Amino acid sequence: MIAISSLIAFLCYATALCGIVPLFPWLTTAPRLALAAGMAAGIWQSLRGAWPLPNWLLNASIVPVFLYYATQFSSSNAVQPVVSLLAVMLAVRLGGEKTGRHYLQILALSLFCLASSSLFDLSPLFLLYLALLLILVALSLVLLAFLDQDSGMWLPSHDLRRIVAAGVLMPLASLPLLLFFFPLLPRTQIPLWNISGAPVSGSSGFTDRVDPGSSERTSQSSQLAFRAEMARQPQQQLYWRATVFNRLEGTRWLRDSRVPPERLAFASRRIGQVVYPEPGLSSFLVALDVPASVRAFRARSNPDATAELRSSGSRRLSYRADSSVAGLLRVIGGIDRDFYLRLPSGVPQSVTRLAGSIRAAGASDERRVELLERFFRDGGYRYSMQGLPIGEHALERFLFETRQGHCEFFASSFALLARSAGVPARLVGGYLGGDYNDVGGYYLVTEGMAHVWVEVFIGGRGWLRIDPSSFARNADAFWGSQRRRTPLLRLRMALDSLDHAWNRSVIGYDFEHQADVARGAARRLHSLTPKRLLKGGMAALGALSVVALALFLLFRRSALFPPREERLLRSLYRHLERECGVRVQPGRQGLFELAGLAEDERVREFVGIYAGALYRDRRLTDGEYRRLRLLLRAGFRRR
Repeated sequence: MIAISSLIAFLCYATALCGIVPLFPWLTTAPRLALAAGMAAGIWQSLRGAWPLPNWLLNASIVPVFLYYATQFSSSNAVQPVVSLLAVMLAVRLGGEKTGRHYLQILALSLFCLASSSLFDLSPLFLLYLALLLILVALSLVLLAFLDQDSGMWLPSHDLRRIVAAGVLMPLASLPLLLFFFPLLPRTQIPLWNISGAPVSGSSGFTDRVDPGSSERTSQSSQLAFRAEMARQPQQQLYWRATVFNRLEGTRWLRDSRVPPERLAFASRRIGQVVYPEPGLSSFLVALDVPASVRAFRARSNPDATAELRSSGSRRLSYRADSSVAGLLRVIGGIDRDFYLRLPSGVPQSVTRLAGSIRAAGASDERRVELLERFFRDGGYRYSMQGLPIGEHALERFLFETRQGHCEFFASSFALLARSAGVPARLVGGYLGGDYNDVGGYYLVTEGMAHVWVEVFIGGRGWLRIDPSSFARNADAFWGSQRRRTPLLRLRMALDSLDHAWNRSVIGYDFEHQADVARGAARRLHSLTPKRLLKGGMAALGALSVVALALFLLFRRSALFPPREERLLRSLYRHLERECGVRVQPGRQGLFELAGLAEDERVREFVGIYAGALYRDRRLTDGEYRRLRLLLRAGFRRR
């Protein structure tokens, strides 16, 4: 036996936790403290059975909180005040007196808190919390109906099991409707709240500029940048192109959107990818270098083999790309050499002298590039993320003093020397490498893999990819290596594949996917023939028959497979009519009345044992069942 009031209190606190836990990391300090205090006060008062604070005082305390968060509300800060107010309201309700109406308020506020957490993050755990919360809410609603009749009611264990079964079945009954409406309900092309924004970039990560010398050290970021579904590729081919930096201002490389037109030619052998970038503010679409085509909604291709969205946003998306990985971007005709040879004023004399010697020693662009490669390869340069030169002379110090830096220093100084030596050059920004997930069949690329390399133009060939960072003495140990497949990494990949499947199938299911499904259904309808239609109809009819049979067995199982008590009772009726001459009318005669009409001691014993269990609302024990079977086998013939 368990008191309904205690059970409802437990269920409501559990429901509140399901709503609070996913939202808690996104709240500020004050709502967090309020929730902790409200939960502790509510549990303490439930155990004591005392409520020292009147409800009107608790309700009045919400008014100044509401006014405070109303002043914080704005178009740029629309969500945080609302979810904070929801959390405070739930905390106040948890700490107050509990009646049926108050329990309903706790259930509703908990559901709102869980829903508001999806504005910040919609991971697979949200579905787990939602399923658990719905079950708890269903159980609470069933119990509240009993509480409304008698607040002091106690439930026996068998009734409690029935209530739990009903509470679990109610959410499960709605699952078919959920699966039916999910692919059909309309989707928006943009999020209702554009609040997730770009992930907070650390020191490392993809940026819209290359600015060597801005910091003395750079830390690696493990934040996810994108996933790319494709076959496994050699590690040296994993260059992911995002943007091109074509303008040099001082030591900073930027992108000039007025890219000179070029006629590009791509190799016939291409590698296809489906890319799933993480939401961010960048509008550039990443693809394996060099992308021949990028197919995405509202995307445009640029003359320098980059692609970008016409408007950036924080929604999840996916797109397809086909890439040529030869490391050479062929150009039909020429390029605007002046555009890719522009240099800023104030190039250091040491850089100018070095570039002049390379230009004099090389008669062609190809020869000058070879001399530049030899200079970096034989110069004793080291790849490092700390101890970096800073300031406006950072590149000069890197080239001639410290000889230590990361990819921005290597690529920037190489391109600067190339332009100074008369070779058209530009920087390409993107990512290098990736961890292949064998479970999901995709590459996982993090912000720590952000990288910059160089493209130089060779007449008669095109844009040649050169990665000056690979010329560092310690390049093999520090850069571009593949991680060892430890058990922990395998576990991480398995969990990430689940997260990727959730994002791809649920979060990323948008209007474009709906349109693809509709087009695919239309193609299948047009390809139908009478023979295929008949074959499909027979298969559907067979499936429906199986489902109908299963439902029939489910709902008629008591008639087809009655419990042993029911079988014994039916057998008793047959024996009485056949052996004792008693006409049995089920439902109109009691068992003791039938025993009196039979005038048989064994019938009275049978009825006594059977009624002793039936009228005490319990099932027959195994011993009782065996004794009743023996009585039936012996028969009830009159002596």
